Amino acid sequence: MDAVVDCAGQTTREVNRELKRLAAEGAAEIRVLHPGARHCLGVAIFEPVLIRFAGSVGYLCCTLGDGARFEVEGDAGWSVGADMHAGSVVVHGGAGTNVGASMKGGSVVVKGSVGTRAGIAGKGGTVVVGGDAGYMSGFMFQKGVLVVCGDVDDGIGDSMYAGDIYVGGSIGEPGSDCVVRDLTDADERLLHELCDPHGLGPKRAWTKLGSGGRLHNFDKREFAIWREAM
Repeated sequence: MDAVVDCAGQTTREVNRELKRLAAEGAAEIRVLHPGARHCLGVAIFEPVLIRFAGSVGYLCCTLGDGARFEVEGDAGWSVGADMHAGSVVVHGGAGTNVGASMKGGSVVVKGSVGTRAGIAGKGGTVVVGGDAGYMSGFMFQKGVLVVCGDVDDGIGDSMYAGDIYVGGSIGEPGSDCVVRDLTDADERLLHELCDPHGLGPKRAWTKLGSGGRLHNFDKREFAIWREAM
């Protein structure tokens, strides 16, 4: 069963209530009309339903998901896909700050450029950015994969503990304890799997970044790097 929800004339709570009802009743796909860049749409949807937004959405949309799939036929505000446990988000335009923040699983793909702090505090899952990303992306990264096909600003991977970051363009000043790693054949295969289905690829050539491991345990002899990280 497919369904349509029109946001016109409805509150955000009413729209979300209708999305949850339709998903619980077994709708395979829901098309959302006139989203109007509204905030907090598609929050905490747990059924394996595909929800397509026919336009741009605002901040904190498609968040706290656990199995739902979302497609945004426009741009998204900040924190799209944040705190996701499972499922996926595909944004056909660009997005604001904090894309995929604190994800536990699933995937967020933004085909355009994004703002600052993409993928911060990642605890699993995958974030793919087709364009450029702002400063402090991958900050406090703990697990998962962050891919930026374009350029990244200063502070990439700052204070990351684990996980892998791939950048396809130029890199500003890396963050504290973020170091360049060797790119393996397995990495190349993974990048093709993540990018090819969306028509994405590196702006120049891939660089792999990871944690240097120096911030895992406090050492008073290296207090300077801790002070810098703070």
